[in-house]
This record gives sequence, structure tokens and C-alpha cells, in this order.
Amino acid sequence: MASKDFVGLTKPRKTRHHDTGDMVSENSTLIRYSLLFGAAGQIALFVALPYRVAMIPAALFGLHALITTAIQASNPSSNAYMDGVLVGRSSAQLPSKETGRFGSEPAAYPVVVFHFGVRFNHPLGLLSPGAKQTIDHFVACNNLVEERADEYGMLGLSPWRAAERGSNNTLMMVYYFRDVEGLNKFAHDDVHRKAWDYLAKSGPKHIGFFHEAFCVPPKAYESIYGNFPPLLMGAASVLCVGETGDDAWVRPTVSADLGALRSQFGRMGRAFKETLDT
Repeated sequence: MASKDFVGLTKPRKTRHHDTGDMVSENSTLIRYSLLFGAAGQIALFVALPYRVAMIPAALFGLHALITTAIQASNPSSNAYMDGVLVGRSSAQLPSKETGRFGSEPAAYPVVVFHFGVRFNHPLGLLSPGAKQTIDHFVACNNLVEERADEYGMLGLSPWRAAERGSNNTLMMVYYFRDVEGLNKFAHDDVHRKAWDYLAKSGPKHIGFFHEAFCVPPKAYESIYGNFPPLLMGAASVLCVGETGDDAWVRPTVSADLGALRSQFGRMGRAFKETLDT
């Protein structure tokens, strides 16, 4: 009896999915300065206005936060943090580019994982000298690879911030490519070359940069997500030929509650277990 195709958990769409978010506005250095300016503004209100009047803005902000939290905690349907969450277990399985179907074979296609990031070793963090130019290059590279995703075979990207320091001043993008040739083509694009030349040659020495690349063959990777929105490889967006013959962007997130995808070896197509048994 033939295995059933994996069931996708999101609908194909005519445009590419975009979930890169904003790493810059949530940086801890900027948050500290925002708190500093907010505190300074509150002090100015105390100086200029009667005490009870000056307390009104802070009291309103606090009351709004308290009421919003209470409503969302007591009424799950109003909880914005659950938006996009796929309840249950899911896994990332790349669809066929020719058909848009997932098939029934786990980890059927190779994938290249690429980490690309920068770090600001300076007390001013993202406000330090050269930070704006670095971020501009960083954003330009992200825009380039998204605009030419199909040409480069770029399947998806996710932004991350490291927490090894209290400053959280390390920014990283995790990319997924179909093959190393596509990654190499992106690396030799003029936009990426300019970013590399700036960081390696003329950028300030307090700005660090790095990349890592992992070429993963079929049957050598697996993923599981529980009660999560599409994330990492699961948040990829793959250009395929849809069932109607038109191009469609398909997310690789499929249900992992049934069949082979319930176990780690199953999600790998049992390649590692077969290797151990021989």
C-alpha cells in the first residue's frame, strides 16, 4: 500500500511569503535609550506640572498594559500572540518544484543552510560609528536575495539575535538554499561583494562579521515544531508549479501528527538508522 502524501498546513499563494521581521528596532541598546528618553520626559513633566497631573501619562500606559494582558490571558481568542500558530506538531518537508506536491518521502531533497551575521562590539551598539552603513549593507543583501529568490534557489530566511551578551548586539540571518551553486551566485553578486568589501576592508574594527554554510544531503536532516507558527525552514517559501499549472509559492510546513513524521528517524527517511544497522 502506497504511503499517503504529506499534508501541507498552509495554502499556496501567488506571492512569496515575507516573515523577516525587524531585528533593529528591538535591539537592546535602542531599548535602553528609549527608556532613558522616556524617563527624561517623565522627569520634565514632574518639573513642569503638578505631581498628580504629571503622573497621568505613566498611569495610562500602565493601565493599558494591565488591561490588555488581562484580556488576552483570560480570552484566548483575543490573544494576538497566537496569530499564525499551527496547533499540533509540524515538520518542514520541501515540496517538488515541478508539481508543488510534498510526496511521501521524508527529507527527499538536499538543502544548504547559510548563517550570515554581524556583531557590534561597542557600548553604543547599533548607534556606534559605522553601524548604519553596516545595517544598510545587511538590509541590501536581504532585499537582493528575496527579490531574486528563485534565481538563487533561496528557499527562506529568518532573522535572529544572539543572547550570549546582555547587549544582544549580534544580528544573524539564517538562509536556506536549494544548492551551493545558488548560494555561490548570491555571494558573487555586486551587492554582496560591496557589503563584504566594506566589512573586510574599510569597516570599523569594532564591527565583526561572519558566515557559516552547511551543505546537507537528502535523508540527513529533520525538523519538528510543536504549537508554532511557520519557523526557520518551515517558514520557507518555495516557487512551484501549482495544480492549475500556474506558479505558486508553497510553504514546506506539513503535519507531523501522523505517519513517518512522528519519529526522528522517520523524518530523516531512516537514513541514519539504516547506517547504524549495517
